[in-house]
Amino acid sequence: MNGRVLIVDDDGAFRFAMAKALSRRGFEVLQADGGEAALTYLEGDQAPDVALLDLRMGAMDGLEVLRRASRRRTKFIVLTGHGSVEAAVDAMKLGAFSFLEKPVDAEVLAPLLRQAMTEDQARRNGRSSVDAPPLIGRSAAMAEVRNFVDRAGPTRETVAVYGETGTGKEVVARHLHLRSLRRDRPFVALNAATVQRDLFDSELFGHRKGAFTGAGDHHRGMFAEADGGSLFIDEVAELPMEVQAKLLRTLETGRIRPVGSSTEMPVDVRIIAATNRDLWTEAQAGRFREDLYFRLQVLPVVLPPLRERPEDLVPLVAHLLERIDATHLAVSDEGMRVLERYAWPGNVRELLNVLRRAVLFVEGASIDTPLVQRMLAASVFSHAGRSSAPPFEPPAGPSPSAVPGSPTSSLAEVERAHIEQVLEQMGGNVTRAAAALGIDRRTLQRKLRTFD
Repeated sequence: MNGRVLIVDDDGAFRFAMAKALSRRGFEVLQADGGEAALTYLEGDQAPDVALLDLRMGAMDGLEVLRRASRRRTKFIVLTGHGSVEAAVDAMKLGAFSFLEKPVDAEVLAPLLRQAMTEDQARRNGRSSVDAPPLIGRSAAMAEVRNFVDRAGPTRETVAVYGETGTGKEVVARHLHLRSLRRDRPFVALNAATVQRDLFDSELFGHRKGAFTGAGDHHRGMFAEADGGSLFIDEVAELPMEVQAKLLRTLETGRIRPVGSSTEMPVDVRIIAATNRDLWTEAQAGRFREDLYFRLQVLPVVLPPLRERPEDLVPLVAHLLERIDATHLAVSDEGMRVLERYAWPGNVRELLNVLRRAVLFVEGASIDTPLVQRMLAASVFSHAGRSSAPPFEPPAGPSPSAVPGSPTSSLAEVERAHIEQVLEQMGGNVTRAAAALGIDRRTLQRKLRTFD
């Protein structure tokens, strides 16, 4: 058998035909006629390797299935129809492996299913529990990001990572963790966009048995899981206001109270928050707490979109082809120039999916210009880009002089503001400030002299 595949679609005729076609190609096939039935399979002991998921269904659509199954090991290939391109982009943001537009050809689907299974198996066999792909790029913008990670990683401070969808915010978060003194402790990731509103408290802070209907056992929560390590909160702007208040209190006190508990417990967790929105604008509109905004702004960094660093495409393509086990292939010189001229609304995530699909269709050892053009034309991100919001801009916020560490500051300004803040907290004592910053006294004195 090639692996276990779950077909989730409310179209019985489609399920029957696809199941028959995939069975003939050696897959074990399961079928679900809707979201609830799919979750039964996904949460069972014999979860499928890959789920073929229709986005347009009845009571529970494909996006809701993705949100509820976001922490499962199953890979998802989403099916899109006419008019559902925006939903397909949302599915990719929620971690879908790839997408196909209906009608689906089993000849194309079968190798994509094998690709998903192969990548997942390689990841489980060859990587540690806390791992991070390299920060690829020879551009000045990526050099600045790597410089930031090297400087900010060893600190204990909260980091805010800004950037468009697909720029690699979680990758940067993992590098920050691996550069820190917490590297041997857990790295726990939460995508706030995938959590049901009434379950945020339980997901973050845990719950006691019987705390609410369905709470049959104790649940530790992500803060407890990340104790001593780092907690990455992606799409932090999606947190409800009441949860933002509890997060702020935890950041200030270092304590949490699980749902249904009468006592608090201490936790030592570094927060790395990420968003593709301007949090200052969200705060001014009343959708994000201003005090939490400032608490997250200690060390901000903005990730550059791929369209602003075309010189990084050659090393990125080489790295991604290696990632999908296609090092025997290469993009032709003219094909690479096509990639460099493209706007990349989905950034590195879109590039990865374009290459995955190109590998399925390539003939010979070169991904040539016509194939590159076909794959870009079929990209779900490029279709969405025609009607989506404008590109991400660095957060506005107060000026750097008003807010130390504003995301519009340069790295040098961020560092200076942080040092001055710590020095003030230590009453001007250079020795104590150096210890708090994790550097020696002479290094701090040398830095201070450059501020004059």
